Amino acid sequence: MGINSLIAYFIIYSFLGWVLESVFKTILARKPINSGFLYGPFCPIYGFGALIMLIFLKRFSDNIILLFIIGFFVLSIWEYIVGFLLEKAFKTKYWDYSKNKFNIKGRVCLLNSCYWGILAVIFTKLIHPPIQDIIGTVPKELLMYADIILFAIITIDYIFSVIKVYNINVSINLLNDITKNIKQELDKIKEYAENKAKESETLQHVIDELKEKQETLKIKLEKQTARLRKAFPTMKNIKLSEFLNQKIESIRKK
Repeated sequence: MGINSLIAYFIIYSFLGWVLESVFKTILARKPINSGFLYGPFCPIYGFGALIMLIFLKRFSDNIILLFIIGFFVLSIWEYIVGFLLEKAFKTKYWDYSKNKFNIKGRVCLLNSCYWGILAVIFTKLIHPPIQDIIGTVPKELLMYADIILFAIITIDYIFSVIKVYNINVSINLLNDITKNIKQELDKIKEYAENKAKESETLQHVIDELKEKQETLKIKLEKQTARLRKAFPTMKNIKLSEFLNQKIESIRKK
């Protein structure tokens, strides 16, 4: 396999993976879902997964049992690594299998690993052979240009998606700061309320302004995360969980 063919396989299976996952989630949600981290119709985790299968499974193509076992373990390890890296990079769990039996930190679970094993068999025996034949008929120069254009589109999409997630985290940090400021001002009101009514009234005005900013940020964050929450229903942002759902009333009780 040449580099052009490998890039083509990555793009094709990134697209087919997006189709598979989007259709599955659309059926479950009963409404259109654009699955995946990117805006466009690509899920690179499937593209890389396909390349991993081509590297590890080709030699076992005649043994269905070995295909299943190796696909089960290799792709589960890949899913775990991707989940771990996304959590560390973006402080967000994009999928969570914690409610499933026999899971490892919610990143992989026995049921999903079985699906990976089945997919490895179907991929190796049924899906890849005809696609390999089709790619083999495409002129090398045409394949190279198509690879360059589509890979550039995916790369640009990835950059914009990362920027959006970064902006979400910036908004969450700002919400965190505002929440802390509200608590500080409320503490001042409690301290001076009995003896300094005028200062208390001024502080209350400051708190009202901070609360307004807080609500505006919450609305903004809901809009920013809307597509990702649809694509990843079990998505959990650590900072978002801590601050987005905080209520001013709960702060008053402290």
